[in-house]
Amino acid sequence: METVHTSPGQQEKITGGLRLRGFKKKGEGDRPLVSVITIVYNGVEHIRQTIDSVLAQTYAPVEYIIIDGGSRDGTVSILGEYEERVDFWQSETDAGVSDAFNKGIRLAGGEFIGLINCGDWYETDTVQQVVGAFMANQEVGIVCGALQFWKAGERQYLCHCAPHLLEREMTVTHPTCFVRTELYHRFGLFSTDYTLAMDYELLLRLKRRGTRFLAMNFVLANMQHDGVSEAHWKEALLETHKARTALLENSFYASRCYYWFLVVKRGLRICFEKLGWDGLLRLYRGKLALVKKSKP
Repeated sequence: METVHTSPGQQEKITGGLRLRGFKKKGEGDRPLVSVITIVYNGVEHIRQTIDSVLAQTYAPVEYIIIDGGSRDGTVSILGEYEERVDFWQSETDAGVSDAFNKGIRLAGGEFIGLINCGDWYETDTVQQVVGAFMANQEVGIVCGALQFWKAGERQYLCHCAPHLLEREMTVTHPTCFVRTELYHRFGLFSTDYTLAMDYELLLRLKRRGTRFLAMNFVLANMQHDGVSEAHWKEALLETHKARTALLENSFYASRCYYWFLVVKRGLRICFEKLGWDGLLRLYRGKLALVKKSKP
């Protein structure tokens, strides 16, 4: 572990991991190097589960990079416990989620990059499944899959990817996505103009540039359904509208009319959930949701 002293008023930058000891992983032949990036800020309660899911992958070689935003709750101490198993980690203040993602991507040396945030976790064979899909489909730039939602330790529902509907809504489960690294070099990283829908803007931008997606039916990642993601849903919809306006010239899906349709639709779902109207919620998911959610 190393500490870099900064100017007065700035937080010290702390780094650690195998790279600092001269170990740098490489791919070979039909086993390309895969980089996995986790961003975290004050994630002491959940970071272990995320880290362990990456370290438990049945595939090798996997390069694991963790970008911490300057946590003060004990997260950095936990990162230090994985000093001999994580390839590289750093802790310093950043300019938000997009900035943290971009820091990790710039450090990555793999042919493919996966992003799994603190609190989410992979299935043990996720990377194996993804690499197999990439190797069998050389024209594919992004592989994604099903996301399993959990609540209070119980499986809730599966959410599958539908890349062909991406112009309309966020229909790709970002925690399951793996992207060919060359696409970031060709078309750019996450836009720092977005604070909530940066993943949607990136995926829509890559699709509009001709990137081919492959959606797998397997569960690749898991996420806790704790309602936090709904706290800023109106702001998130404004940002997805902003992305469509910028990337979908003269499209109905970039219109204000379509934006307000999405606002009403999302509002109905949240209302049904809060009121416990399970029947109407099932009807919504079956008839109005673009990406159909199913019980596991």
